[in-house]
Amino acid sequence: MSDTLIRNVRIFDGERLVKANAVVLRGGLITEVGVDLSPPSGVKTVDGRGGTLLPGLIDCHVHARLGNLEQALAFGVTTELDMYNRPEVAGGLRAAAAGRADVADCRSSLQGAVPPGGWLFKDAPVVAGPAEAVAFVQARIREGADYIKVFVDPGGRPIGLSPETLRALVDAAHAGGKRVLAHAESATAARRFIEAGGDGLAHVLQDLAPDAALLARLRRNGDFVVPTLRLSALASGAGDAARRQLFDHPRLGPFLDPRVRRLVAEDPPRLPRLDFAGALRTTRLLHGAGIPILAGTDAAAGIPARESPVWWVAGHGIALHHELELLVQAGLGPVDALAAATALPARCFGLNDRGRIASGRRADLLLVDGDPTKEIKATREIVGVWRSGGRLDRKAHRATFAETDVDRSFRSLGRNSHAKGGDV
Repeated sequence: MSDTLIRNVRIFDGERLVKANAVVLRGGLITEVGVDLSPPSGVKTVDGRGGTLLPGLIDCHVHARLGNLEQALAFGVTTELDMYNRPEVAGGLRAAAAGRADVADCRSSLQGAVPPGGWLFKDAPVVAGPAEAVAFVQARIREGADYIKVFVDPGGRPIGLSPETLRALVDAAHAGGKRVLAHAESATAARRFIEAGGDGLAHVLQDLAPDAALLARLRRNGDFVVPTLRLSALASGAGDAARRQLFDHPRLGPFLDPRVRRLVAEDPPRLPRLDFAGALRTTRLLHGAGIPILAGTDAAAGIPARESPVWWVAGHGIALHHELELLVQAGLGPVDALAAATALPARCFGLNDRGRIASGRRADLLLVDGDPTKEIKATREIVGVWRSGGRLDRKAHRATFAETDVDRSFRSLGRNSHAKGGDV
């Protein structure tokens, strides 16, 4: 952490471009935003050379291990919202985020609720009815969950969590002051969750056919949606070219862990149940109706295919730049897509100390060449990343590739524990 004046920049404050060209960072916070500010005594100056300064990006849907937080920060993602994890792993993530300046911050739902029959998460708590729903939520709150995750119809099953069980889950979470997000693959499951009073959809994996009644209910609830368009794009083949462009980009590719790069360079499996065209169509309708759309990637830990069925959605940090491109393809303007990864997640998840460039907010920042409010791909032109006022040494990050924290944590936690991660 160091006191810094960043000058000669275009400033996107999380919602819009503002009439300012400089910010002062002190004690890990933004203390001043203005025009042609003079450097206070003892404050070093960074010349932004006409680039754009953004709030640090927030990825609203990941599955993380320790090394993933380091990787995410290298690509300007200063906060990751984890959507399934065991308490001991999440505890390690929190400890790393609290004690290190070279990793992204992290929040977690811990383990999610699944209906009888289980699914990809072999250790997931099964919730068979309303009484078990209340016990599940209370257990997650005791363990320190930041929000609650439920799997309404995992794997696209026609039978999942019942309306009565969903209502009990939502009511118990709200009583404990927690938001509830759902993995809901079908339109029926999404409606069931929204009608139960849930707060947000963690995916849009196909066409949810939102009609006027559903849109009205979403607005009335104050719900938000994290489409994870990258997931269905990769599963359909529509994301292959964009994925390769990210790897080949001179300001992105060289900073991706080579082991993860080798892993995700393989062609993803094709999953017919994930409908990219339908997901785009639904996202466009939701955005047009004024439903908050948040950026999330479903990035997985990055474990070899033989160990994990979701190896193909690895790529913490770099994946969010792909998701932003897909949000624009879905009909969001570049400004709306940037807000989907900054101010909107902060508001929807109650992260009131970040997501904006404003006095008193955390000095989590991303500096890029160009103007991403006009061309969203400019977020890839990374010049600098700050977390809590400390500037990340990206070159030093590259030097850690001999053995990453992902490799170390993979060995220490045991191979089977990683095979249980992921959310598809």
